[in-house]
Amino acid sequence: MSFSLAWPHRAPTRAELLEGLGTSARYLIGAVREYPDGWGLAFDPKDMNASQQELNGDHWNDWLSSACPALLVRGSRSTELSAEHAKDMATRRPHTQLMELPAGHTVHETVPDEFAVAVNEFLGSL
Repeated sequence: MSFSLAWPHRAPTRAELLEGLGTSARYLIGAVREYPDGWGLAFDPKDMNASQQELNGDHWNDWLSSACPALLVRGSRSTELSAEHAKDMATRRPHTQLMELPAGHTVHETVPDEFAVAVNEFLGSL
């Protein structure tokens, strides 16, 4: 998430802020606010970056601590979660179903209909 550190802190207009956010603007549109000194985000990207850093590490104990049914959805073109790691996650945790859909990391956005079908089928199987 270090790319977020390059986002503008403030911009004179809403349009300039959105332009400065680049391709991330569509994800952040709901977090755009007007302040006395210009337009900015409702959060500090430094905090988001720090939060993301906390996700780094070994989380197997957390993942394996539950055996409730889980659906693990992976985009087949994801660069965030490898196919091997996803298969390992599904194999090691009981009652986990792995579903791969033709998408990158944002499966729910890229193929929303297929994602909805996968979730509905999973819920229907419970």
